[in-house]
Amino acid sequence: MKTPPAIGKSASVKVDARLYADLETLLRTGMTVSDAVRTAAAIVAGTYRAAWETGRCPDGVRPTITRYFIEAYDAGQKPVRGSVQTTVPTPYRERPTAGPTP
Repeated sequence: MKTPPAIGKSASVKVDARLYADLETLLRTGMTVSDAVRTAAAIVAGTYRAAWETGRCPDGVRPTITRYFIEAYDAGQKPVRGSVQTTVPTPYRERPTAGPTP
C-alpha cells in the first residue's frame, strides 16, 4: 500500500487535459488550486469511508459512486465564494422500502 506525503510536504500530480478542465471548473468558485484539491479529496475520501463503514463495499475496495445530491442554492448559504468545503457531505441512506422522498 502506498502512503501519502508526510504532513507539511507538497503532493505533486501531472496535469492532463481532464484534470485541467476539472480544476478550471473548481476555480470558478474562487478557490485556489490547493483548496480545490483539498476539497475534492475530502469529498471523495469521505464518501469512500462512509461506503466502508456502512458495509456498502469491503474496506479498501474503491466504491463506485453513482449518485450525488446538491442542495438548492440559497443566497445566504455557506461556504462563501472562494472558501474551502471543510465538511464531508452526509452519506446517502437508501430507504428500506419504496416511497416518496420527503
